[in-house]
Amino acid sequence: MSTIFDRPLNGYRFVDTYFGDTLQRIAARELGDAALWASLISFNNLVPPYLTDDESQVRPGVLLTGSQILVPAGAPVISTTADPNLVFDVDVALNKGLLQASANGDLAIVAGRDNLRQALQNNIETPQGQLLFHTWYGSLCSRMIGTVNGPNQALLIEAYAKASLLRDPRVSDVDKAVATISGDTLSIQLEVIPIVGRPIQLTANP
Repeated sequence: MSTIFDRPLNGYRFVDTYFGDTLQRIAARELGDAALWASLISFNNLVPPYLTDDESQVRPGVLLTGSQILVPAGAPVISTTADPNLVFDVDVALNKGLLQASANGDLAIVAGRDNLRQALQNNIETPQGQLLFHTWYGSLCSRMIGTVNGPNQALLIEAYAKASLLRDPRVSDVDKAVATISGDTLSIQLEVIPIVGRPIQLTANP
């Protein structure tokens, strides 16, 4: 009798599980978002308790830690449209992390290139690992606040910033990143090359 592990699937991959693992931990580690744990249930035909360290609990639909589990292998989607509102999406407008109201009392929104600029700035200014269900999100730049200013620190901040921005599938490249540390203040000037259109100038203060 064949199982899902006997059938090669496109767009999926097998990963190892470890003692003490939960589906949430696997989703956070392999998919970058613990909230995606429920999707692993259907991919692997799992039933409660899904994954266990106890061999006596293993049965069809319950995996023993140490075995492999199937996860989707995602790929960035690049749009062929030149409409920035379609390429860069629409989101709620934020001001220092706070929602804004529009003139008619609804939530204010930001679209196109402005949305991308807002998203990238929020990414840089959010410490990586701060969001429990999005552990991949954010940058490591804030770790350098309070360190002695120097060329090595600046280069490290620039590398952190570039790595963070290049995770966004709407970003093609980061052409420039210049970091300045002054006491407990950090400022980064960036020039981001999106997948469509002209470069975006960005200032972030982690």
